Amino acid sequence: MKKKKEIDPNHLGFGKLLLWKSSDVSAAWVNVIALTYLSVYASDTLGIDIRLVGTLLLASKIIDAITDLFAGILVDNTHTKLGKGRPYEIAIVGETLCTLLMFAASPSWSLVVKCVWLFVTYMFTYSIFATLRNAANVPYTIRAFSNNQIVIRKVASFGGIITMAGSIMLSIVFPILVSRVATSATGWTAAVAIIMIPATLIGVLRFIFVKEDPKVDEGSIQEPIRFKELGMLFGKNKYVWFYAIMMLAFNLMTNLAVGTYYFKWILGNIGLMSIFSVVSMLVLPVMAVFPWIMKKMGMCRMIILFSTLSIIGYALIFLAGTNVVVVMIGSIFSSLAMLPLSYYGVLFIMNICDYNEIIGIPRMDGSSQILSNLSTKVGAALGSFVTGIILAAGGYVSAAGVTEQPASALFAIRADNSFIPIVLLIVIIICCKKFEKLEKLIAEKKAAEAVSPAAEEK
Repeated sequence: MKKKKEIDPNHLGFGKLLLWKSSDVSAAWVNVIALTYLSVYASDTLGIDIRLVGTLLLASKIIDAITDLFAGILVDNTHTKLGKGRPYEIAIVGETLCTLLMFAASPSWSLVVKCVWLFVTYMFTYSIFATLRNAANVPYTIRAFSNNQIVIRKVASFGGIITMAGSIMLSIVFPILVSRVATSATGWTAAVAIIMIPATLIGVLRFIFVKEDPKVDEGSIQEPIRFKELGMLFGKNKYVWFYAIMMLAFNLMTNLAVGTYYFKWILGNIGLMSIFSVVSMLVLPVMAVFPWIMKKMGMCRMIILFSTLSIIGYALIFLAGTNVVVVMIGSIFSSLAMLPLSYYGVLFIMNICDYNEIIGIPRMDGSSQILSNLSTKVGAALGSFVTGIILAAGGYVSAAGVTEQPASALFAIRADNSFIPIVLLIVIIICCKKFEKLEKLIAEKKAAEAVSPAAEEK
């Protein structure tokens, strides 16, 4: 008789990885379009003052503060035949459709109607649908991959390459669509529809094909999570605050929405964004060695290293002026911090949940990311708000048909594109140094648990 081939429990099938990341690719496309292009669409096509645009996006986070709070508790208390996190995955459809509606406003509408339209569609995209999906992400991940941390690290590393590749692909294609199709309000709607329709079809693949492993919850007592437990989490677990500050700084940095202004007014060609996106593919191989780097130096030290290199990159961009080659080199370096921070969030949250157990409170797989989810969205909205304030202070002219900006506005664009990210990266480095203590504590605890059973066997 032939021996049955042993199944490696740490094996990650490429097919399952693709299905799992399908939803993240769609969400990344939503973010590229909504967070990068909404501001310039609203100011230069709809004629809304740039300060008002930033204020509207920031105001939507008041609702986020409420929905994030309830979404985490809702997910932690969910027990269905589909699982704990999987039912909320269908929210990706709401994200893509609301993004399409976001870019379907008419310049002929009154200012009030245009502002209400943008506020409502943006709010539903992020405060409702993205909130539910993000709150369910960690519980769904844990159960989709049987709580195997080795596999989950592979998902974060190799899956990150897929998501990054999807983002880069759109960053190459969409600027071309913008320059050729989005020459009017209806052109913007058409350009966004070309992306959001396939994004919807791709996005539902994870929900349809990736099931949760019911064995993860076997034998565990799942007590209801209430506001009392949230109070214990926020009061006793300091690391949930360090990670939230990191996410606030990171998302503020990545959502300044100044890139389109920079390419339009400093480099003189939005279409160059496509070329820069092609060049950014050079960083993808770096993600393939993330597991090896993390094994050598740990997750936090890796982020500190990459953030330091990003600071150098942003400094180069500012000093480059209109030198496209130097700007391109600086962009490669500046993008390095994005890689681990974008795709290792689940590992940060799992460490926070482990620490919850260490200090004697419930794990709260869903609720432990309430604060970081909120800070993520506040950071995204603050990005547009900060850019609006800085550009307005520099005298930026918000109107259709403008062919020239004052020198002060051009300097404001350059400063916003370099100085602000450098300051935020320093904040990330400080918080990462704090979080590194928890990473070491968890590693020591797991090493002790691994030695204990071996000692008992002897």
